[in-house]
Amino acid sequence: MAQITSDSIQAPPQEQPKQVKRPISWVQIVIYALLIVFLFTSVGPLVFTLISSFKTAGDVLAFPPTLIPQPFVLSNYQVVFGNPLFLRWMFNSVVYAGAVTLLNMLFSAMAGYALGRMNFAGKNLVFTFTLAVMMIPAAITLIPKFLIINNFHLANTYWALILPAMAQPFSVFIMVQFMKILPKELEESARIDGASRWRTFYQIILPQVKPALTAVVILTFQGAWNDFQWPLVALGTQNMYTLPLGLFFFKSTYYTQYNLLLAGSMFNTIPILILFFIFQRYFIEGAVASGVKG
Repeated sequence: MAQITSDSIQAPPQEQPKQVKRPISWVQIVIYALLIVFLFTSVGPLVFTLISSFKTAGDVLAFPPTLIPQPFVLSNYQVVFGNPLFLRWMFNSVVYAGAVTLLNMLFSAMAGYALGRMNFAGKNLVFTFTLAVMMIPAAITLIPKFLIINNFHLANTYWALILPAMAQPFSVFIMVQFMKILPKELEESARIDGASRWRTFYQIILPQVKPALTAVVILTFQGAWNDFQWPLVALGTQNMYTLPLGLFFFKSTYYTQYNLLLAGSMFNTIPILILFFIFQRYFIEGAVASGVKG
């Protein structure tokens, strides 16, 4: 007779609880509907611009509009690149956006470290004035900025574009808010090890604020790359124009070459999309973290 042991007795299998699918509520339906509408209104113009850049001038203005170009042409891009000033406009935009981004990132990080981590007399007053500058419309400071640049004989130069934008209040605000949430033990341990204030800043603090720096880089580059108003005021010759300003010349007194304008505008859009998708995770993290502590 076989001996029955506790090992030979198997417990009956436990039944897995069935997951009950909750019905979709009307609130979720409304939210999904709004998201779909937002998707079409935000992505739709970009897709239409890309498709229309391969259309002829008559096909672009056809009504009702067609989704597929008939015929599919590459002559728009050939004409755009055939313009001897187009590459110069792109180079000017790269110089303007690149220099402003690097300088604004450096000065905003330094100002954010001073206002967010250091204690000195008048710190709160300086930060209040920084926030107050953000409330001033850009159109109000347009003429004073030009008068200052013109008095220094910097009009129609790269410095006329770079100097007014190399330190921006909103970037300082992001850096201050992000640096406030860092633990103080980082600086205390660095001070014990004999690190100077400058070494603590660039070796310990800066690596901790990469998301905020990424947000500043994307926002600054986007603002400078798409800027139209200030280059229009500060620049006077076509060879110094930036790309958004140069594309305006595809519009004449009597008609607008929309097919060329759309083809040229793609070069104004693609760099921003590439930059955002590469650093998307850091950008969102920095934008969210900057509002955690006020």
